[in-house]
Amino acid sequence: MALSPYKSLELEKPAEYQLEGLEIGVTSSCNFRCNYCCAYKRNDGESLAAPEIIRLLEELPDLKRVRLSGGEVTMQYADTLAVVAYCGSRGIQTQLNTNGSLLTPKRIGELEKAGLNAIHISFNYLTAESFAAYYQLPLRFYDRIQDNIRACSETGFHTVLETLLFKGTMNSLNEIHDRVYELGARIHEIQNSIVMPHTGWQGILEERELKEAIHGLIARRREGMSLFFTCIDRFAERLDFKEGPHVHLTHCIEGKTQLHLHGNGDIIISELCHPVVIGNVYRDLSLRTVYQNRPKPLSDFLNKLPCPAYDSLYSE
Repeated sequence: MALSPYKSLELEKPAEYQLEGLEIGVTSSCNFRCNYCCAYKRNDGESLAAPEIIRLLEELPDLKRVRLSGGEVTMQYADTLAVVAYCGSRGIQTQLNTNGSLLTPKRIGELEKAGLNAIHISFNYLTAESFAAYYQLPLRFYDRIQDNIRACSETGFHTVLETLLFKGTMNSLNEIHDRVYELGARIHEIQNSIVMPHTGWQGILEERELKEAIHGLIARRREGMSLFFTCIDRFAERLDFKEGPHVHLTHCIEGKTQLHLHGNGDIIISELCHPVVIGNVYRDLSLRTVYQNRPKPLSDFLNKLPCPAYDSLYSE
């Protein structure tokens, strides 16, 4: 399978700061309670209906990609489908970030027909028991999600399975990769973990562990699979990481070419669990001119370019 155009936008370090991508929190509501979740103001009751999202997108003629997320985006499925169709009509690359539990064959077919380019689902565990224990969910969710992943893998859009690399997955990362392959997905994204200050979650790896896990997976990569490594770009050399065929280093674009829209109108630099609110589209900020007339929080961020992943790993 050819490289996903949606993912390819992350493979070059931004040469200039301009709005190319927008993540939209369609709803803050979620049916999962992941303790590593970085969703901004999860379950605060805020949401955006499709007509309002489309109105805001109409003001951005140069937008290249849209990520629809939550909360759990499929809890507001009709709006999500309408926005996917709108973006498809404009040629905007569109990705759905979902836990996969509320998908159905019918919905997957509708999303494909509407023009979805990629779907992104977290996949961290090899058994229903370990999945249910970690997420505190019924066992049946695990098989349902796996069935939905298989169905997505048979469509024309790209299926991206993301594994959070932390203490709970480092010893099974290669086996998780094999399962990703068996489920039919051909893009496996490895998300380096950071300290989550809002929950106290600190399952991050030490440098040695991170290095061993990454190099072990690259050596194990299944034929036809593409690996994307996220949140290591600022210290990739210290990990002796080298890109190669089907092995990619993604560059952080948050705040540089991508912003996040919350249901209440807040515009955020969604820097993992360290969000920076730079304004509100209903009060004091225009997305169309945000990089020409930079609000102070955006300017401060771009001057400092903080990296929570680096700080989590190397700060004493």
